Amino acid sequence: MSDFKSFSPKADKQRRLVMTRFHSGTSKDVNSFCYQITRITKLGTVDKKFKPLFAYGTDDFDSVKEFKHSGNGETVKVFRKPFKSVFGVDEKNNPEKIWKKIK
Repeated sequence: MSDFKSFSPKADKQRRLVMTRFHSGTSKDVNSFCYQITRITKLGTVDKKFKPLFAYGTDDFDSVKEFKHSGNGETVKVFRKPFKSVFGVDEKNNPEKIWKKIK
């Protein structure tokens, strides 16, 4: 298994969205990752009413072509341009800590 490309969590301040990723396994020596988008409330917590969006791809974010709704599996259009990388976060899979870092 090779080393992964680095990934910085991303956030969209206007829509209050945070994108994270985690390793979801290896198949035929290819690493698979799940990219997840969650919404943050005005209080800085994860919005429980918003069903996260997810996409599977390689460790290269450009491999992700579409996101799906976790509640019903329907394809959802996600505009990547507003997402900006967030650096200096210790817990890269914790959307609340990532959101606090950009404030």
